[in-house]
Amino acid sequence: MNKTKVAFITTLLGSVFVLTACQSTPPQKPSIEADRHAHHKRELTPEQRAEWQAKREQRQEHREQMRLKHQAERAKITQACQGKRIGERVNVQLNNRVIEGTCEVRFTPDKSQLKRQQNATT
Repeated sequence: MNKTKVAFITTLLGSVFVLTACQSTPPQKPSIEADRHAHHKRELTPEQRAEWQAKREQRQEHREQMRLKHQAERAKITQACQGKRIGERVNVQLNNRVIEGTCEVRFTPDKSQLKRQQNATT
């Protein structure tokens, strides 16, 4: 009989603690949330807006130059094996480096030579 009472009281107390934990909510701090995002609502002066726009245009120009450079490098790699037999060794020069590779269905560079080197091979 005592074991039954102890088990019942333990179950009752456990369920009370679980229900209490489920109903509690963390305190809300709207002032901290408002302060965190306040800098996004700031208006820029015309000078600041012009400066940001100029920086944005510079970044876009740089991205376009890098895209064109990468396209040219890819074109060199794809043209490296044109007219060559499968298994033939080919060298491709990229950025003052000579990369050796083998013609398969396409050019496959040697992995060790693709890593950045301190002294570039010319």
